[in-house]
Amino acid sequence: MVTHKVILQAAELISSAKRALFLTSAGMSADSNIPTFRDKDGYWENFPPFKEKNLQAQDLASPWAFRNELPHAWAFYEWRRQNANENMPHEGYKVIDQWMKNHFEDAFIHTTNTDGYHLRSGCSTNKVLEVHGSMWRLQCLDVCSHAFWTEETVPLCKLDRQTMRASNYPTCPQCHGTARPHILMFGDMEYVGHPEQEKNFENFLRKEVDLALLVGSSGAVPTNDYLALELKNRGAKLININPDQSANNIAQAEVFIPLKSGDAFSQLGALIS
Repeated sequence: MVTHKVILQAAELISSAKRALFLTSAGMSADSNIPTFRDKDGYWENFPPFKEKNLQAQDLASPWAFRNELPHAWAFYEWRRQNANENMPHEGYKVIDQWMKNHFEDAFIHTTNTDGYHLRSGCSTNKVLEVHGSMWRLQCLDVCSHAFWTEETVPLCKLDRQTMRASNYPTCPQCHGTARPHILMFGDMEYVGHPEQEKNFENFLRKEVDLALLVGSSGAVPTNDYLALELKNRGAKLININPDQSANNIAQAEVFIPLKSGDAFSQLGALIS
């Protein structure tokens, strides 16, 4: 069976690697019931009021929405926070955590996901770059400063699921204006970033990476694909885990595992402690 063969090939690469970078995207958290962001046939069916106003994901996930459609914008993120809180990281996250603690000499996670599941699963805070931010942190909408803060209260806003409107918004502790998620949104020039995470990642890349694992990437946001390709061109071995064969078009990994992330890591975790 082809899949078993590639699992063994991947296990051999993982076993021999010393410094590894995990590049995780939407497909990593999809197995934890976190809907894919642009899945109009799944995710978007939860939001009929948005359909009626022709508000797409790109519209709601933007600073524009927080200034022009604030009840809907916060409803969109409040729904996502509640959904992430109701679910939990799947076993694959634990496999990665175990490898990082017990197998590799050094490893790091570069994730485009904002659900915070890598940190919630137990990964060290200095080993993750949430490149698009996190729904579990907030910042000032008016950017009165470059401060951001952790906010894990659920529910955070009052959410009317019938109208998909929120109220009782969180506020900035400094200026008392409205707060927004500490997330890099569409057309966003106001995201304040996370300098500590960014510096940790920069420091990790100062030494050679001999293995990259591209997980659940989507051609719609190929941030991790191009980073994987760059590392491959520098000499790193590349494993790509994705049920969609076209997800290998950019990075062209030597080992492509056509499985969902949870299934792939369960099989790999059984071979590598």
